[in-house]
Amino acid sequence: MIISPNTKILIVGAGAFGTSTAYHLSQRGYKSIRVLDRHATPSCEAASTDISKVIRSDYNEPLYCKMGIESIEAWQDWDMFRGLYHVPGWILSACKLSVPFVEGSVETSKKLGVEGLEILTPEQIRQKLPLVKGELDGWNINVWNPTAGWAKSGEALRRMALAAEKNGVEFVSGDGGYVRKLRYASDGTTCTGVVTLDGTVHEADLVILAAGAWMPSLIDLQDQLTAKGHSVAHIQLTPEETKQYSSLPILDNLELGYFFPPQEDGIFKMAHSQFITNTATDPVSGITTSIPHTFVQSPIDDLPLEIEAAMRRNLRRVFPELADRPFCYTRLCWDADTADRHFLVTPHPTQKNLLIATGGSAHGFKFLPIVGKYIADHIEGKLDAGIVHNWRWRAGEEMNTKNLAHLDPELELADLTGWKGRREREGRVKAKL
Repeated sequence: MIISPNTKILIVGAGAFGTSTAYHLSQRGYKSIRVLDRHATPSCEAASTDISKVIRSDYNEPLYCKMGIESIEAWQDWDMFRGLYHVPGWILSACKLSVPFVEGSVETSKKLGVEGLEILTPEQIRQKLPLVKGELDGWNINVWNPTAGWAKSGEALRRMALAAEKNGVEFVSGDGGYVRKLRYASDGTTCTGVVTLDGTVHEADLVILAAGAWMPSLIDLQDQLTAKGHSVAHIQLTPEETKQYSSLPILDNLELGYFFPPQEDGIFKMAHSQFITNTATDPVSGITTSIPHTFVQSPIDDLPLEIEAAMRRNLRRVFPELADRPFCYTRLCWDADTADRHFLVTPHPTQKNLLIATGGSAHGFKFLPIVGKYIADHIEGKLDAGIVHNWRWRAGEEMNTKNLAHLDPELELADLTGWKGRREREGRVKAKL
């Protein structure tokens, strides 16, 4: 379609892709942009809304390595993100399945001029980081990158949304922002808007679907996306421990979990690297797929027992002194993964005026400053042809799934134990009367 500054644009989803797109379109002078999300910004169920996310350029795919370098420049330079970006460096590691990804990342980074990379043995890690007292068993390839860091992601998302609002973007949340189905013209193929939970019809000339993990159950994407839950936990450190551990870099084993240095309030964040699916049928669309199950919608639930046990085993490999500490916060953080880890940013092949913009695949947030620029370029017909190809609609195609990160098979939530009502059983929430 041909768009103009007065084109009515509707964006479904206020996570990284949706918010960045709204911001960049508003920067280009588009005057009618509305963003819908079930939750007020920063959307509490968006994968991006967190206390921290990794910012790095380590990829074996040159496209994302280049985008990572571009993003790092924005994190460093933009006033919008002042005080949110920290660069302690990181160690990228793998046990077995992800070793080729790490090896390829080193090769690609060196070709693109990333400096300071070092290959470390477990013993060299312990020498470099005396706080690491674990055996590091399974940390079989380890790369130190001093240019990697992290950002306070939820606050970054909020600031970008505020900047978009100042440019005239409208954000709608609550039942009036919770999109349940798309709306079509009489031809059945021209998308004219959406219908939200409260029955409101939001009309538009262009609908951009950026709903992340909720996308596969909203519209039939022909198995191009899978909603996957990432298990996250926090440990509260004492002030003395916070000071002690604050000098740590990020440590990320793509198969055995990752660990962040503590924040000012003493929160030590860790996450599991084997993801969860939740197969169910959406009552409105009728689509059966993996659908997010969150602790926002089900506050009496908690991590499955098997997942927590694995997370503690992995923590013991690195920081054994923390392995038995209580978790003060847990979350299933849901993202939308493609088979080849490329984003899915493309016009729908059969439905007019509908653009798909999703597929963060557990690595999308770092691109918050720039991904909306790429999506806006795509809308305006300016995006590089190679990127258009990588992000195309690719249903039914045989995907290259070699040398990727996170290749462990997913675990189905229904097959795991102890998570239903766990917080209530353990007395951490009150039962409803």
